[in-house]
Amino acid sequence: MWENVVQILGTVTAPTLLWMAVIFLLAMLTEMGVPTFPIIEGLLVFAGFQIVHGVYSVAPLLVLAPTGRLCGSISTYWLSHSFGDKLVNKFGKRIRITRERLEKTKQKMSRVALPSIIIARLTPGLGVLASVTYGTTRIRFRYFFRGVLIQLLIWEGIYLALGAFGGGLSKLLAPEFRPLFISALIITVVTIGAAVWYFFFRETRKEQPEETPTPDENKN
Repeated sequence: MWENVVQILGTVTAPTLLWMAVIFLLAMLTEMGVPTFPIIEGLLVFAGFQIVHGVYSVAPLLVLAPTGRLCGSISTYWLSHSFGDKLVNKFGKRIRITRERLEKTKQKMSRVALPSIIIARLTPGLGVLASVTYGTTRIRFRYFFRGVLIQLLIWEGIYLALGAFGGGLSKLLAPEFRPLFISALIITVVTIGAAVWYFFFRETRKEQPEETPTPDENKN
């Protein structure tokens, strides 16, 4: 069973046009607020594991995943820069971006300090909010771009290191147990990531103000 899981992961991360396009699109949509869960993170953990064991066919993933997220964050920035308040008013609730969350994120970030965007985007639940905030407030693009690029390098490095660490530990096990080990590691990462996502999703719902009934509704 676990050997089949590893084979599937190997197919997904193989340098084929179809799967590379899927990974790029998935990473891009994640940065635009679509709830895709931490699938890319799980694949990066697998990539780190494979590299330790001498499998380098996962190399394109290391480029496409952050590139897709960079394109997604840039798109979100410019959409917010161009449409600003209208975008938040129309689609904010759908992607869990409320006025309250936007204001809190804005307060946590200084106007032009590079560390602010890096820290904000590394904070769970603030990645997309940071892109929307910087675009809406029209912070200079070069500050935003540099911050996102550094954050993505840190982000990818963390999950690759986690996978590489797991790959090193797996060498202490018999080969037949390695598929189980890497599968368990990826499931753990994805589960924790999904739990964190759900927590912030729930907190966002709590932050949304209840609609005040109109006079006509009160009469009914």
